[in-house]
Parts: sequence; C-alpha cells; structure tokens
Amino acid sequence: MSVVIAYYRGLPDLDVQLDALAAQDYDGDFEVIVSDNEGSDALCGHIDSHPLRGRLRLRRVDSSGVPGTSHARNVGTRSAAYDFIAYCDQDDAVCPSWLRAMTAAAADADLVGGPVESATLNDPVVASWRVLPGPEEPFVAARFLPITFGCNLGIHRAVFDAVGGWDESYPTAGSDVELCWRIQTSGYRFGYAQDAMVAYRFRTSMRESWRQTVEYGREDARVAKQYGAPGRQWWWLPAHAAVVVGLCPVWPWAWSRRRRGEWVWITGNLVGRLWGSVKYRVVYI
Repeated sequence: MSVVIAYYRGLPDLDVQLDALAAQDYDGDFEVIVSDNEGSDALCGHIDSHPLRGRLRLRRVDSSGVPGTSHARNVGTRSAAYDFIAYCDQDDAVCPSWLRAMTAAAADADLVGGPVESATLNDPVVASWRVLPGPEEPFVAARFLPITFGCNLGIHRAVFDAVGGWDESYPTAGSDVELCWRIQTSGYRFGYAQDAMVAYRFRTSMRESWRQTVEYGREDARVAKQYGAPGRQWWWLPAHAAVVVGLCPVWPWAWSRRRRGEWVWITGNLVGRLWGSVKYRVVYI
C-alpha cells in the first residue's frame, strides 16, 4: 500500500509519525509519500537526508500549487505506486498494527476507517478538552452515515478514481465527512478496523482550538446540507447552550485551563454550527 501524508509546516512533529510508520508490524510492501503543500526547502532537505528514507521508501511530492489538505492528498494519491492508499496526518502517530489492520479490513470494503485516541500525544488537561468517539464501532455523523477522520482513512485507488478523489472545495474541515458520504452514497462499502488506532494530537492553544472547532461546525453544516443529513434534533440547541453557560470561565470556580479548554471547544462548535446554518441556509444546530 501507499501511505500519503499531507504536509504543511509540520516539522518536527512529522518525525514522530515517520517513526511510528517504521514500527509497523505489517509484512507487506509499502511506501510513504509526503505531499508538500507548503513548498518547503527545509522539508526537501529533511526527506533527502532522513535516516528512514530507504526503509519507508520515503519520498516527497510537491502539492504547493493549491492550498489545502484535500489538494495535497489528491496529489499524493495520484503519485502513488500501489492500489490501496492509507492517509495519516503529519502530527499524529499510528499504532504498530495500523497498516496490517487497514489491509485486513480493506479485503471486504472499499473505504476503511479506524479509531483515534487522545491520551498518548496530549497532556491530560489538553486531552480532556474534546471527547472523541469510542473505538468499538465507527462514528455515525449527523444521524446519517458512518465516517472516519482523514487522519485514519484508507481507500482503494479504483474507488478514489471513480468518485473523483477529495473535494478541493473543502480545503480542510469537512473534507473527510464529505468523502466518506460520497463514497457510500455511490454504492461502495464502508469497513471499520478497530485495531487501526491512531494517536491524535490536539491543538494546545485556546486560539487555535477555537478556530478549529468553529471551522468544523461551519463545514459540518455545509456537508449536512449537501447530503440531506438530518443532523441533531431541535432540543439539542438549548442543551448545548446550557453546557456553554455552565462551563463559562467568567465564573471564579471555572478558571482552570481544563475548564477553559472545554468551554472553548463546546462554544466554538456551537458558533460554527450557527454560522454554517446562516452561511449555507440550512438549519444545522
């Protein structure tokens, strides 16, 4: 298989992911493609002299012509040597069984996903800010169809070509949901590899977390409208608003970094959904 990593200003975290790929228990052939969306001279030299270059069949491709993760993944995929493509992110770390589990699940599926966890790469306070889906079964988004995050997704090249690859009008947020739903609504099968775990790295600043969760909420509204997903029921809005007020860090007892991070994530998601509902003319709260 071919592993594609979309890259933008990813050093030194990229090396954590490359070390994780070098530790795979997979006994088949694979290559690692770093799709450079930055156009980085530093990355060129780093890849050329990397000690794992031979072992990982590591190479860089230039995807800096169009900004966005989706474009980088498309360029990386179209340069791949193998017929199954696995995507992971520059700042995460795949578990040792990742490639083996993805390959096994792909035998009976066209699109494959796996779970993510937050404990390995984040300190306990940051890890508490965001609740991730459990590993037992795939996450069903917007009460519609299962999805997998773009940092843990595998697809057969023939399916990628048939559906047209990643939608570059979704440069970052929402692109994985859109691709998963487009593939499944085109008649292809979704498979889940519970042993294909990825250690997921959170943003560590409040400002970065706010921007990310607002963007997620906004683009979730867009993709829900595109596919007619029902989303959450009406009563969810007052419940969400109550949590926002209950965690509000202006209260003296709520000034811990843990509580502020939780508030930023929950409030930003609500703001993003409201913004997306207005921008895309859909009720998605």
